[in-house]
Amino acid sequence: MQPSEVRQCKCGRYVSDIYLDNGDFYFTSDHFDSHKKAHEWVTEWAYWANNLSDGSVDSIYYILQVPDSWAGPAPTAHAYSGLFVKIGRTNNPLKRLSNLQTGTYGELIIHALEPGGSQRERQLHEQFSHLRRHGEWFSCNKELMKHVIDTWYKNKMLPPKHQYKIMAMADRVNAYRQVREIIGHTPDTVNPSLHEDWHGTTFVDLVHSSLAKSGK
Repeated sequence: MQPSEVRQCKCGRYVSDIYLDNGDFYFTSDHFDSHKKAHEWVTEWAYWANNLSDGSVDSIYYILQVPDSWAGPAPTAHAYSGLFVKIGRTNNPLKRLSNLQTGTYGELIIHALEPGGSQRERQLHEQFSHLRRHGEWFSCNKELMKHVIDTWYKNKMLPPKHQYKIMAMADRVNAYRQVREIIGHTPDTVNPSLHEDWHGTTFVDLVHSSLAKSGK
């Protein structure tokens, strides 16, 4: 990744355009109050982005847990209502995800990454301490959801598979909202196990259910 010269926008604030090494445009950074702040941010970001894949830099990760039994958000709730986010630090996000997936119920999605070490991790844990549920897992309220999405948008760097999973997640949320509208309430059972009785209004997600993925 190669940042361009920092430029001043019509609004009077500063941004830096970022390009891939082949010259293709990648994205424009956030607006900053000064040329110095914009330059400092993009220099740090470019170093992190260029070294992320070889494990030589730390990243703050935000991992979204989506259980098979999640019925989607309530009609008036934010999109990730009822879900949990793990905020942690690692130099190998995919390995960390693999370790977490063992014994974890449902799907785990790397939703955002940002440059940062232990100090940034502590800051975030303190910022969202009122949402902490267990260890580094936090209940995802509207504030945390917005922070995760803004972090994803600002830093962009994610494994392609997880970029697609985030887009699929948006479709999933919309589909679940439509299911609620069609049946007029929340399903009594979502993606039930083959070993339990199916009762009431049962909804099987043929894309994201482990039941469907098992091929049974």
